Amino acid sequence: FSVFFSSFKEKAKHGFQSFLATLRAVIRMPHHCCVPNCEHNSEFTEGLSWHGIPGDPSTKKLWLTRIRRDENTNVCRSDPAYFKVSAATKVCSDHFLPEDFCDGSRKRKASEKSSDLRHRTLKRGAAPSVFAWTKESRGRTRRGAPTDRGDPLPPTARQNRGHTGSEQESEPFSAASGTDSGPYSSGESVECQHRGSDYRENMERELERLNAKKELLSTKLEAELLNLQEGWNPPLFSVAGIVDNDKLISLYTGFSSAPEFMACFTFLKPSAECMRIWEGAYTTPATHEQHGARPGSKSKLSLIDQFFLVMVRLRCGHHELDLACRFNVPRSTVSRLVFTWTNLMYREFKKQPVWLSRHAVDELLPASFRQSYPSTRIIIDCAEFFIKKPTSLSRKAATWSPYNSDHKVKVLIGVAPHGHVTLVSDVYTGSISDKAITAASGLVNLLDRGDSVMADKGFDIQDMLASGGVQLISPPFKQDERQMQPEELVSTKKLDAIRVPVERRMQRIKAFRILNGEIESALVGRLQVLVFVCSMLTHFQGALVA
Repeated sequence: FSVFFSSFKEKAKHGFQSFLATLRAVIRMPHHCCVPNCEHNSEFTEGLSWHGIPGDPSTKKLWLTRIRRDENTNVCRSDPAYFKVSAATKVCSDHFLPEDFCDGSRKRKASEKSSDLRHRTLKRGAAPSVFAWTKESRGRTRRGAPTDRGDPLPPTARQNRGHTGSEQESEPFSAASGTDSGPYSSGESVECQHRGSDYRENMERELERLNAKKELLSTKLEAELLNLQEGWNPPLFSVAGIVDNDKLISLYTGFSSAPEFMACFTFLKPSAECMRIWEGAYTTPATHEQHGARPGSKSKLSLIDQFFLVMVRLRCGHHELDLACRFNVPRSTVSRLVFTWTNLMYREFKKQPVWLSRHAVDELLPASFRQSYPSTRIIIDCAEFFIKKPTSLSRKAATWSPYNSDHKVKVLIGVAPHGHVTLVSDVYTGSISDKAITAASGLVNLLDRGDSVMADKGFDIQDMLASGGVQLISPPFKQDERQMQPEELVSTKKLDAIRVPVERRMQRIKAFRILNGEIESALVGRLQVLVFVCSMLTHFQGALVA
């Protein structure tokens, strides 16, 4: 303190500012550079100036990015990871370029004192740019320009390069000639071709995905513009929010990816643009003529979000009230949209050739069928759907199944050997037999003489098919309480293994949860439409048989 007061007496006449400068010089703490791996200290290192981190947010962020530091106050102060920018946080002048300073010089000259260098200022916008890692990168050798690797063509091909003859154009690198193709062998060229084809396929798939995303975003933009014009709040849940995630697309809609979803929507879009939303069974044409409007009303949801809502209803089985909250529409709108879109899909899918010709089935016949059962035209099985207990006594008796002790309905599903759905019958009550459903479905009229039908043991339709020259392939029955012969057991196991396509198709159809559990009474009357639509939608989920 004696030094302090003596200095104060000498400097008091120079005013209060000189006193503060002397006070800072006496009690100043040494500065440490906050740049990683920099050990400069104002107490032991001379000839350096010290600069605080600016308070401007953008400039501060630039400085912290340059020095590779982030503020971290979530740890203890004694932790090395702790860092907080304060007035004492400094960066030494060794990390700046000469042109960053107002005096234009960073290195100390012989005529300058160290005190002159400590009070230099930085130019506006200057930021540290000289670090240990930048010096290392600057010392690395750059790769030189590529040299001429020579002509990869053999001498004969190089001479004929300018000719336009058909031989040179069609087979410039013919492997049959026995000549070597320059520095590349024939095996290497084939490998390059395979790599090129794989790369091209990957690029085509990526382009397809990007086009689907572009279509979704453009549709979303049109819907948002329409919503802004009408002052309507957009839905909380839309397809645009999950277009980049194929797992969510598969979860909510059943499609394997966004391109498959867009392919189905593009197929339905021309008809959907002309449709009007159904308003109810009690709406009459006279009512619309009174109000001067066409039947139905236009929904505020975009077409693609309407289709997405219907697919979520079919695939996930969400309640109508849940979907109304998700899409920000009334519950009645959800019901009318599902009714309208399922009818539209039923009509458009019905226009397609579902039943395949004998020639088409033979072309797509899997190897397992080609070897053992080459004449197989269709594999049939009955899908059962449980319904709520009807209120009518006659319907209770018709839908009651003693085997399951429950009420159910049945649909005959026919699948080609390669897994394509070729037959979906009408809906029948659960008390009817498989033979009666087959006769009522009209399957016999679709088959040709020489065809074979593969079915389970419950289909006792040999006499029905034999009249048309069609063979039935089914597991053998156990008769007269005798044990089955070894060849019969082998045949049964073989048929069970080869009937996998129809079982897998059944699983995919029932994966639409609107058909799971006890189906509501309001949906039983529309079950034929729902089963057919869900069956056709499974074709967008990839092939069943390789």
